[in-house]
Amino acid sequence: MAFFDFASTIAETKETHQKMQLRTRYYKTRYEKMKNQVLDYCKITDLFVKHEDDVHGELFLQANGYHMIVSIVQVSPMECAVDIKVQTYGLIGLFKPMRIIAKCYEYLDKKVEFKGVGLRP
Repeated sequence: MAFFDFASTIAETKETHQKMQLRTRYYKTRYEKMKNQVLDYCKITDLFVKHEDDVHGELFLQANGYHMIVSIVQVSPMECAVDIKVQTYGLIGLFKPMRIIAKCYEYLDKKVEFKGVGLRP
């Protein structure tokens, strides 16, 4: 981990990210089930759902000290891709955005059948 990762207040997952923990995750499920699992995660972590956009598959979630955008894409009839962007409010992130993403993915891995990381480069 570099100094930039330590200081950054923003972390975002994408298909071809250099860091494996920040790559897009794929799950064997449908969009509605995945969305419900993310909403359940919000309840247990005190995240407030500010906006739901089913057309674009995005959820805007806010908590004390940070906000996150969860993008859910139905790739095939039984496969969803999940990307997360987190921004913390402060001068230095202290790896917090990356830890928040890891915690969310960890929860989803337990609740939904996990297929893989970065499967469609």
